Amino acid sequence: MRKISLLLVLFIAFQVVAQDNIEVINIENRAVQDYMADAEKTYTANSDYQVSVITKYNNTVKYGKKLYWPQGKLVKWTPSPSTTIEKIIITASENPDYSDAYTFNPDNKTASSYEIRNLLPNRIYYYKVEEFLTDGSVEEKAHGLFRTKGQVRMIQVRGCSNVRDLGGWETQYGPRVRYGIMFRSGNLDHITSKGIHDFCENLNVRAELDLRKEAASRTKSPMGADKEYLCIPHGGYLGAIKKRGSNYLQDLKWINERLEDGVSVDWHCAIGCDRCGTLTFLIEGLLGLSELDLCRDYELSTFIFSKKNKRARGSIASMISYIKKCGSPDDDLKTCFYKYWLSIGAKKKDLDYLIHTMLGDDVVIPTIEIEDVTTTHTH
Repeated sequence: MRKISLLLVLFIAFQVVAQDNIEVINIENRAVQDYMADAEKTYTANSDYQVSVITKYNNTVKYGKKLYWPQGKLVKWTPSPSTTIEKIIITASENPDYSDAYTFNPDNKTASSYEIRNLLPNRIYYYKVEEFLTDGSVEEKAHGLFRTKGQVRMIQVRGCSNVRDLGGWETQYGPRVRYGIMFRSGNLDHITSKGIHDFCENLNVRAELDLRKEAASRTKSPMGADKEYLCIPHGGYLGAIKKRGSNYLQDLKWINERLEDGVSVDWHCAIGCDRCGTLTFLIEGLLGLSELDLCRDYELSTFIFSKKNKRARGSIASMISYIKKCGSPDDDLKTCFYKYWLSIGAKKKDLDYLIHTMLGDDVVIPTIEIEDVTTTHTH
């Protein structure tokens, strides 16, 4: 890594002192911002699952295309003649020396702008644009810094759709879910080489859990033979959580093993909605998300569809009702989810490991014995 110039150091120092002048980028696109606010208000006032607002916001006419992509920072520069450029690399880091950086490659050498996406919220990022020329020299074309905000971390992975980080949600345990560890998506069948860089190199996603029956014969990930891969055919919704508990036990064990190795995990079905949404529902419920946020995260997958093809929150009403019956009348929702997992045969140490990994070691988990679990349900 080349040393940054004294001028850049001085520029960065000045900007950090005057942080109020730093450009702020909301990682949530406008459709997501508007949806999150409306859903919070509307669903709090209408808790019976009879109302859904999602079709007001998956509107490409009003909000533009690629509503399942995050909003980013647009950087611009004046390019050199294309015949002299070997490649362009854009670097973004929380550190002024550009250590632990994300790197991005525009789709062509004639590019004069690029939108930096997939960053974490509530951070200050330093960026630079460099042209690597055919004569072996490197020219810096632009640099600067900006601040990020927002919560929902949608991810742009070239060749894939409906990719989201599970991080950022509030929990009944107190801490928010950690970013950058577990992801959900549509299938990865058509991921490009740049998409593999987006997902694997920048985000450390090196394990793929495929929930599709139609992929049962597959033995390796499209991300590469060196990536961890497992296919477990799943169902979805109430029928699955009642009758396919063994699938979710396999999921939990496999995910925990990958996290123990320091590897981030992505799971998916075909489009990242139903089978994927059901597993996500059970994981997020275990982590202590509220009913409101379980609904909001579920509905966010609708942003890959037209207004007529939606995943509205009423689809999970029966699952919520069933999970609540897994606990006692005095249990809060997170305890009901915990008892559901115990009732299908999960070990407490495995549940606690996932909670502590995603929320922090200081989280206090209620003492729940297997004898306390309702056994009147057939899983």
